[in-house]
Amino acid sequence: MIDERIVENNIFNFATNELSQDAFICWCLNWINMPVRDDNESGRQFGARFLSRLLNEAYDGSKVNRVYIFRQLLNIDVLVLVPELQAALIIEDKTSSEEHGNQINRYKYLLSKTFKSNQYDELDIYQYLLDDKKEKQKKRDETACWGAMNSIRWALHDEQEELNLSKYTIHTVYLKTDWFNDDDWNTVRELEKDPKVNTYVDGPEFLSLLLSCHGWNNPILLNFMDYLIRKIRTTIAHSCFWKYYKDIDGHIRFYIQDTAIAQRLFLQTVFNQPNHGLPLVETLKQYVENIEDSYVYGRLDDAPHTHTIKHGSSFGTPWSHIHFWPRSLDRTVDTDYWGFQNTSEDNLTIKPYMFWRVDRIKEGPVLGLRYYTWWEKGVGDNGESNLCSYKTRVYNYIKERILTSKDISATVKDINELYRSGADNGDVCSEGNLYKQYENTLLQFKLRKILIDWNDVAKRIEFISLIRKLNEELTKAMEKVEWDRVRKGKLE
Repeated sequence: MIDERIVENNIFNFATNELSQDAFICWCLNWINMPVRDDNESGRQFGARFLSRLLNEAYDGSKVNRVYIFRQLLNIDVLVLVPELQAALIIEDKTSSEEHGNQINRYKYLLSKTFKSNQYDELDIYQYLLDDKKEKQKKRDETACWGAMNSIRWALHDEQEELNLSKYTIHTVYLKTDWFNDDDWNTVRELEKDPKVNTYVDGPEFLSLLLSCHGWNNPILLNFMDYLIRKIRTTIAHSCFWKYYKDIDGHIRFYIQDTAIAQRLFLQTVFNQPNHGLPLVETLKQYVENIEDSYVYGRLDDAPHTHTIKHGSSFGTPWSHIHFWPRSLDRTVDTDYWGFQNTSEDNLTIKPYMFWRVDRIKEGPVLGLRYYTWWEKGVGDNGESNLCSYKTRVYNYIKERILTSKDISATVKDINELYRSGADNGDVCSEGNLYKQYENTLLQFKLRKILIDWNDVAKRIEFISLIRKLNEELTKAMEKVEWDRVRKGKLE
């Protein structure tokens, strides 16, 4: 168990960002470089074990006596060179964010160029850049590679014979101590495709690795373990979307308003997303209560019906959405780097991007049915031009023809009736309005009554059944529509 006297004033309660976590990872691996002494033996063994795990057990880390560690070289969080194994390890380290901007492929490509190897020559990291920007970026990258090689030469200046970097195998690791969202799982699935030695480590597995150091009472290690245990406990507690507390004004505030993990668990539960299996449960149970909650920390399977749940924030407030209608927006292949179009309406294609979104309004958390499309703002008195007038036609068709159909309107009514009471006859569901925005709300379910009654098993089961029925009815109705005719105003 952790000695609370050591961790009561924990530096990691304050050093919580990715740079601090980078430093801890470097500290773990640097034990390999410590002199062979009795008081270093536990650290050296742990460093070797950690290295082996990051290399996906492809090598025996116990035989390694020297590693070279770089931070932010080529913007890589942590780069580790292991001359004895002729291996280079790229560690992409995350606390709560996910990969962005094709980071990992970019790092692999640039490191391959720096090493003058051909391991990742086939990667095209410039494909989305226009020609003039592409050449400028290539020149900047050439300079960065030259500088990286100089830094490596300086670090290994006493061991120049080990600098035949073209023979090094580049490995990549995705390490994230917070819960993995769907974008993270998509990233690591890509990592596993090419090559197979690439690996990933999540919070519970990292904790399990740290706990394997039985009897090593190093205060830095114990502090980080304590911090990670508390972080995992908090994440699991905050995933309980139906729980609430009272704010300073005495108003009820649900966890689903404050945390993306609660929103994710709600969407998974309501829309029947696949369950996940969690390893390491028995090892961690004594340290982390409810660690068996596989919705929070679990390995995502490859179920074909899985819909990606996206997360973001608006003015500091988290939101999450799950799409049920395929995304085929009004952007053509002839777009600029950011995907904005420059074309006429005649060349556009349309299939509405529909999704369920968990958000909050003044009255509290809501589940909204949204329609998204790119919108040309500031054109004309009403904010639309010939490039976006069809967006109004599509929105109105969905609202006036699909949502008012007999089956769908009956299901919405049933949901309202489920949560009516004598004291409050207000509707749970309300209709949205069309604004000149990227997203527009079609339906919106207020979640306050639903969440307060969540422990009423009969009500909960009926609500979930009705939402799934509504989702299925909407999907079937959308599939039957000739959307190109709606866009052109030929189908009223």
